[in-house]
Amino acid sequence: MQGILVALVLIGGSALSWSADLKGTMDEDCCGTSFSLRVLHTERAKAAPEKEIVLRLYQGCPGHLPLGSMVSAGWQQVEAKVCEVGSSQCEPAAAAKIQLDFLSRNGKHASGSYRLDLPNAEHQEGKFAVKRHHIGPRNVCL
Repeated sequence: MQGILVALVLIGGSALSWSADLKGTMDEDCCGTSFSLRVLHTERAKAAPEKEIVLRLYQGCPGHLPLGSMVSAGWQQVEAKVCEVGSSQCEPAAAAKIQLDFLSRNGKHASGSYRLDLPNAEHQEGKFAVKRHHIGPRNVCL
């Protein structure tokens, strides 16, 4: 019985990861959560510079709402920008939204959907999977 449960968890976690268009990391601070998403290597042209989408979910400051309360809460407006990896050059998005579908019990993994409108009328949308990327001690928010 325990083996079946482990297999189901592995299959479910893998399915979430396989269905993602973009993968990346999430970082929390005292006012919200940032999601940094990169185009998968198989989907980008080899000659094109690697791009990263940064989505910032503002959750209130200080003492923001927990990220878990945002799961299945519908589409949330976010600040967004598209950056060239390794460069400080970023293009702000005209509009962006995310919808969180899953947050692991320990808060280390999340997945959801995103919609992004750039100033040049380009529209992007898809699914993402992220893991927590926090180096150093946890933030102390007052």
